[in-house]
Amino acid sequence: MERLAEQIVDWHNRHPLARRIAVGDVHTVGVVALPFVRASAEAGGLVEPVLTDVVSAFDALHGSPPLSRWAAWKQRLANLPRLLSRLPRTQWRAFSEKFLPGLSPAQVERFALAHGFAEPPATPDSRPWRVIVIDENLASAHGGWPFELYVMTAGVDVGSARTRVLAGRGIPSEIIGRRLWDPIRLGIVAAVLAVLVAACAWVLWPHRAAEPVAAPTEAASAPAVVAASAPASAAEAASMPASVALTPEAAASEAASEAPPPDIRPRLVERTDGIKRPPILRSEKPAETPEEKAAEKPVDKASTPAASKPEPVDPRLARLAQSSDKIVVALVGPPGSKAEAEALLAKMKAGLVGVHGNPDALQADVIQTPEGWRATVWPFPSREQAQLINATLVARGLKTKAVNF
Repeated sequence: MERLAEQIVDWHNRHPLARRIAVGDVHTVGVVALPFVRASAEAGGLVEPVLTDVVSAFDALHGSPPLSRWAAWKQRLANLPRLLSRLPRTQWRAFSEKFLPGLSPAQVERFALAHGFAEPPATPDSRPWRVIVIDENLASAHGGWPFELYVMTAGVDVGSARTRVLAGRGIPSEIIGRRLWDPIRLGIVAAVLAVLVAACAWVLWPHRAAEPVAAPTEAASAPAVVAASAPASAAEAASMPASVALTPEAAASEAASEAPPPDIRPRLVERTDGIKRPPILRSEKPAETPEEKAAEKPVDKASTPAASKPEPVDPRLARLAQSSDKIVVALVGPPGSKAEAEALLAKMKAGLVGVHGNPDALQADVIQTPEGWRATVWPFPSREQAQLINATLVARGLKTKAVNF
């Protein structure tokens, strides 16, 4: 029996995460009697070693080195085909008590059927005994002959930690139970696993950062500086090439201005008396109709009624007509309601402060067009100056464009 303690120590210390125990930590070696039921009264040729055989086997191991991990795994692999064989069962457990911490009754059943003793390995006078109570429900479920199998048991205490294991037939003895784990070793393994997980996560994590996007304020500062210098030197700004003076936003605005400009000329309401208002200033002369050609014939001023005399032109249109010798450039907003146009016009006026040399010299109003009301600021002496100022307004978030009247 002394050799059983050494084998338990060797089995326990074989695990790399278990505490290291000594022979003095193994105590209370005893016998456990387990009730079983089998289908027939015959034992079925089961080898029944006696106490003398066990003791002589232990004595044969005296002085031999302990079983290595490789030898233990090799022995388990050799027993694997027998464990996996699906032969008809003829023996069943008749107990349901969980008497050992860490082992279920089903695990104890498999261990006892594979490595249990048919005869007691020790007498009750020489070793402590424990008889497991029969479960009548399990015993009557299979309807066979009752019998007992015996396994050896031993306790292991290290400090405040304790456990109990079972030992069965075998050279060395087969042992099953719960080991006492070393917290330091477990901590080292957990730390290594955490480092490996962190390393894998770092390797798999994408390290290529996205290129920073320039802030809108940086893009807006360039046209603002260029436009601020335009009032001081209008001639220099006018002579500056568009590819140098304009920012990408201004270039996009200029590209959009190459499309046909919107018609922002006011439409006068038709009079009920049949008198037509004169047409607004046009860039090119339209084709004359037969009625207009007939109207060009000299007419007797005396025979023309006073009521047919046309009304004077709108003062704003008259001022535009007076500047017909040169192109008048205006900044206009998108069509919309009158309230939206007035709100946009207020923002355009505020945006002109500090950009235009004399904002008070510009005219600002909302004009009704076929598409809707538009906020309009005019006149600008050159298209280059209007585009520079328009670039600043666009950079500040206003949807404006420079058009020719």
